[in-house]
Amino acid sequence: MAKEYEHATLICAVITIVALIGIIIGIYFKLPLVVLFLMLPAVLYEIYRTEGVSTKFASLGMLIILIAEAVLIIFNININLANIIGGKTEITRYRIPLGDVKMLGPIIIAVLSGILIRRTAGKYTIWLAVVILVSSIALLYAINPDIIGQLFRGGVVEEGLRRIR
Repeated sequence: MAKEYEHATLICAVITIVALIGIIIGIYFKLPLVVLFLMLPAVLYEIYRTEGVSTKFASLGMLIILIAEAVLIIFNININLANIIGGKTEITRYRIPLGDVKMLGPIIIAVLSGILIRRTAGKYTIWLAVVILVSSIALLYAINPDIIGQLFRGGVVEEGLRRIR
């Protein structure tokens, strides 16, 4: 059964504004927790709005990863994946720079939001998925501004966008 949508536009608009405030404050003051906590309403409403098995799984996965990410940031847990795996790893023919495990959460959330953009039919769930995608990129940037340039230089972002289309 389709979810109620009478106030969905207003709710999504408010959630978008809240996420944008989180992005601006989080990046400006280098506070990834602000980005994380202010993207949480988008993830929670996404969970409410999704109905299919795969989309519900993806939205619940984002919440679990957000909670894990918050724990890693709050308790300043640093696990260097490069030391464990050995520097860089390849995904298809693209090399992904590895570093602190905290960078992995936003990347996984971005992938899950890409899945939601592609697999969901509802305009509000797509809207929320885009907000989450942008917020996860901002969260990654707030954690480590250098990683964004590395991902673009490696061709990973371009390949991901091509596959989403």
